Amino acid sequence: DMPPAKQISGQFYRQLYHSASRDIHSLETNWRRGHYILTSVDTGSMALCLQCDEDKIVTGQGDSTIKIWDKSTLDVLNVLKGHTDSVWRLQYKKNVAISGAQDHTIKVWDIQTGQVINELLHHKDRVNSLKFTKDSLVTASGDGTVAVWDIKSPTDITLRMTLKGHEHYVWAVDLSE
Repeated sequence: DMPPAKQISGQFYRQLYHSASRDIHSLETNWRRGHYILTSVDTGSMALCLQCDEDKIVTGQGDSTIKIWDKSTLDVLNVLKGHTDSVWRLQYKKNVAISGAQDHTIKVWDIQTGQVINELLHHKDRVNSLKFTKDSLVTASGDGTVAVWDIKSPTDITLRMTLKGHEHYVWAVDLSE
C-alpha cells in the first residue's frame, strides 16, 4: 500500500523509479532475446479498443459488437450486440460495461447476461472516449462536447452537464476515483 500523500518521501519515489526501470529493462531484454509468445487471434473484424483483467479480454469491434474472450484459451465467451456502428470505447468493472460508438450512443451492459441495461442518448457524433467511476461517467464526442453524468446505479444515470467550447473533436477524457 502507498503511504498517505503527506508522508511520501523522496526515498519512496526513488524506489518506485528503480522498480519500474527494472521491469522495463526486463521486458525489453526478453523481447530482444525472443523470450515471448505472440498469439494471433482472428477477431472477425477490427478490434478498436480493449480492456483486460486476469480472466478475460473485452474488445470493442468495428462490426458494432463487443466480444468477451477467455484470456487463457482466447475463446469467445459472449458477443454483445446492440450498437449499430463501430464500438470505439469501452470500460468495464465487475459485471458492468459501458461502451461508446460511432452510432452516437452510450450503452450500459450486464456482462453476465450480455443485455443492454441502459442507453444514453446525448451526443450528436461518434463517442470517442469515456471513463466511469462508482458515481460518475464522463464521455467525449466528435461533436466537440464532453458530457458529465451522475451514476446512481447502472440503470439510473443522468446527465449533470455538458461542457462546450472545443472547436473540433474531443478525443480523450479521464476521471480519477
